[in-house]
Amino acid sequence: MKQFRYCLLGLSLLFVAMLTACDSNVVSTVLTPSLSGRTIHVNGSGTVVGDPNIASLNIGVSVERETVSEAREEAARAMTGVIESLKANDIAEDDISTENFSIYPQYDWTEKGRILRGYRVNNSVSAKVRVLDSLSDVIDDAALAGGDSIVVNSIQFMIEDTTPLQAQARSLAVKDAEAKAKTLAESSGVTLGKPITITENTYYQSPPIYYEDAESVADDGDDRTSTPIVPGELTVVVNVSIVYEIE
Repeated sequence: MKQFRYCLLGLSLLFVAMLTACDSNVVSTVLTPSLSGRTIHVNGSGTVVGDPNIASLNIGVSVERETVSEAREEAARAMTGVIESLKANDIAEDDISTENFSIYPQYDWTEKGRILRGYRVNNSVSAKVRVLDSLSDVIDDAALAGGDSIVVNSIQFMIEDTTPLQAQARSLAVKDAEAKAKTLAESSGVTLGKPITITENTYYQSPPIYYEDAESVADDGDDRTSTPIVPGELTVVVNVSIVYEIE
């Protein structure tokens, strides 16, 4: 009986040795002490607003005609006019880039099935407007150049360099988290230690596009009312999650 027990003991030790040799990750995980549960987890948020100094305008043309060649030719003429109008408003060629070009067949659906109606050509560019006071003229002149084919897809206001605003928001977020951690520690009767981990998440809230009342829009002198657009403010938000030790 004793020999049998010794045999089982030897097999058990051999089995453990084999596990150790085959999977060191499992053994190291078992032997690694877990982190202390004496911690405080807090979240902090910092918000800073700034004035946009650049706008990204996505503008183009959309033309439908019976044939591809007709649609492409008219779209090309209209888009050339749009691009020339952008350049005439002091938008650098490097700040203009094609965003989309597509040709799709267009169908009408009838009781007998679909019937080819023609073809649609879409062509759009993204233009950076670095002088926001000229944005209304940029849009109006492009619309005039593109005629009935013009399409304005979107306007996005931005701050070209958000680094200073991010730094301010980050500092506010850390202070917010630290204040919460101190309150929790004092209320719990413990001493707050050093932060163990810090994670950050940054996002931006673009301002909506405001349109002024028609009565407040000034005429530009040639019987044309300028498109009223107000940039608003851009909000930079930094959220942090911090884990503090408890001493």
